[in-house]
Amino acid sequence: MKYPLLATDLDGTLLNDEKEIDVETREAINEYRQRGGKVVICSGRSPLSTRWIASTIGLAGEPIIAYNGAILLDENGEVKEQATFQDESLLNFWELCETEGVYAHFYEGDTLLVPKVNKWNENWIENNIPTLGKSGGELKNCESFREKCQVKVMEDFYRYLKEKQPKITKIAVFDDGDRLSDFSKRIGELITEMEISSSFNFLNLEISPIGVTKASALLRLAEELSIPITQTAAIGDNYNDSLMLSAAGLGIAMGNAPEKVKQMADQVTSTNNEAGVANAIRRYLLD
Repeated sequence: MKYPLLATDLDGTLLNDEKEIDVETREAINEYRQRGGKVVICSGRSPLSTRWIASTIGLAGEPIIAYNGAILLDENGEVKEQATFQDESLLNFWELCETEGVYAHFYEGDTLLVPKVNKWNENWIENNIPTLGKSGGELKNCESFREKCQVKVMEDFYRYLKEKQPKITKIAVFDDGDRLSDFSKRIGELITEMEISSSFNFLNLEISPIGVTKASALLRLAEELSIPITQTAAIGDNYNDSLMLSAAGLGIAMGNAPEKVKQMADQVTSTNNEAGVANAIRRYLLD
């Protein structure tokens, strides 16, 4: 097998717009694995979210890359590696958000820390653990995963960060306007210990500790598995996937990816609503 390891993004890639994984894709993944391939979820989603999706589609026993590379789960779903932000960087970042009037929330394990309840977090648990009813998900199992997620409202967020020094692995930033492109530049100017990407073309920002990307996590995992990076394949749809697509031996962009992301890939498949992952597996990986 030319590419025995496949790293796949979730939203806009493995998941269609209904947050489901169609049967054709599940069958293609199963066939690839039966032939000896390993499928690794590589997502900005939380550990619980990625574990829920992996278990539902039969990927239990595979390692997982969560929070855009900040957390690596082993074959048993336990945290094997974790990268967190420096305390000073978090405080400086929060002060910048306050100054600029920009909303951000913070991920501490499988808990979402928010300064207030709003449209960007009020349905977070349900969005974090989708039902997957059409993908084989059972409601009882879904509820058990949701019960392990929390949203905590921190009225004095700066004090919480300073006194509790939480282990934050990811930050998400949202805005109704068009300020996030400029805001990302401000972060880069004032706070150097952060990696900034966007998964929705600057409708939001995803921020990781310095040096943490999907690409760096894939490189580490491939080394641990003794698989040369040239023999890995990666598939994704957005800007936070672009470095991973470039690093892999075979980078595949989804048909719904922005043009700049497609240009960084080796191949382009169909969209996430057209079984793009299944088509890519059958066309490029089952040889």
